[in-house]
Amino acid sequence: MALTKNYDEEIDSGGFFQREVVYYGVTSPETISREEMRDVDRRAVEDFGIPSILLMENAAIAVVRELWDYTRFAVVCSVGSNGGDGLAIARHLCVLGKDVRVFIIGDTEKAAADFTTNLTIMKHLAPDVINILDLDGEDGEEFDDFVSALKGCETCVDAIFGTGLNRPLEGLYKKVVEAINQNAFHVVSVDIPSGLDANTGDELGAAVKAHKTVTFHRMKKCMDIKPEYCGDITVAYIGVPG
Repeated sequence: MALTKNYDEEIDSGGFFQREVVYYGVTSPETISREEMRDVDRRAVEDFGIPSILLMENAAIAVVRELWDYTRFAVVCSVGSNGGDGLAIARHLCVLGKDVRVFIIGDTEKAAADFTTNLTIMKHLAPDVINILDLDGEDGEEFDDFVSALKGCETCVDAIFGTGLNRPLEGLYKKVVEAINQNAFHVVSVDIPSGLDANTGDELGAAVKAHKTVTFHRMKKCMDIKPEYCGDITVAYIGVPG
């Protein structure tokens, strides 16, 4: 069951920002910190024995549910856990017959384990949709192609960074975020908009300005501090105890 609430949020620049918050299978309106969410995830895996990739799959399905009415996607991933969510989302969209292009930033040889699992699946399922943005080639044809994909998609899925980011974005990462803000017609962020500090709401060098954010288990503190970056919010149940 989904519970929907509408809010008028006062924002730092003056005035108000109106947003809709939907709690899907979640009953608590509380916000939690980066550290609290990390502990929730740790307990789910270590104390309850829930495989982390199962939680990733549940998170991906929760995001796909919010994308049902769209057809053309650019899915932007880093090589961490948030990027693993993005690859799982892309896989489901491909299976559903959607037009999908995936753009990966970072060294896939140093990727998180669950990211690598989902990348391997995507290479079997739809290898032609995968594009690697070279950290040394940000001004070349690959980046121009990325910008064209942003302009041509109905929805950009931002799966670059989640709650763990605590340092300013630089180089290609910053340029990618700025390109999303400048060129994407509609942006859905996974867990939190990339570039926001999950605790303070500070913009870490640059931050995605999403039209919608699908977050997991609980609202994150940054969402009340900087609602104008997060847009409408869906707080989704993904099977995490507590």
